[in-house]
Amino acid sequence: MNSEKKLIKILVRLRIDTDDYPPVSYESLWATLNPDDTCTIDNTPYYVYGLSKGDSVSVKFEDGERYADTITSKGGHSTLRVFSSNKDESMEIIDFIKKNGGNCSKSHGLSLFSVDIPPKCSFEVIDDYLSNIQNGDTIAFEDACLQHTNIPQDRLLECLSLATLVETPAKPTLTQ
Repeated sequence: MNSEKKLIKILVRLRIDTDDYPPVSYESLWATLNPDDTCTIDNTPYYVYGLSKGDSVSVKFEDGERYADTITSKGGHSTLRVFSSNKDESMEIIDFIKKNGGNCSKSHGLSLFSVDIPPKCSFEVIDDYLSNIQNGDTIAFEDACLQHTNIPQDRLLECLSLATLVETPAKPTLTQ
């Protein structure tokens, strides 16, 4: 039996702001189809807020495409976006993140890249590093999805307020 997972594409609709950002109206993500017909995200989003690798989403079919509808479960990864206009600085940042257990997705020629911080990776180490090197001009970063522990509440709430998708409300449990 082949244990290789089959990847499918799902689309996430994006909200374009008054500055025409992001430059696209939807983002295409790789995912695996789960037995309950939800999909688990298998790559790190560039533009979506509130969704990380390892999260599961419900999907709706429209015009033959799967569109993410709601987040059904979180996988524990955090996602940051880094802007670095200097290629050498970008490579130093990516090397640091990788040496500390994170992963980066960078498109050729773009100064923006996404950072996946897996659950067992130290968010604090990567966050402190980026906080210390950002200068608001040639290097900057933002929170896209925060799922690690010990992150200040105001930062979590700001990130949640930007979320592209909503989470499925937890089912109430009966207590006696």
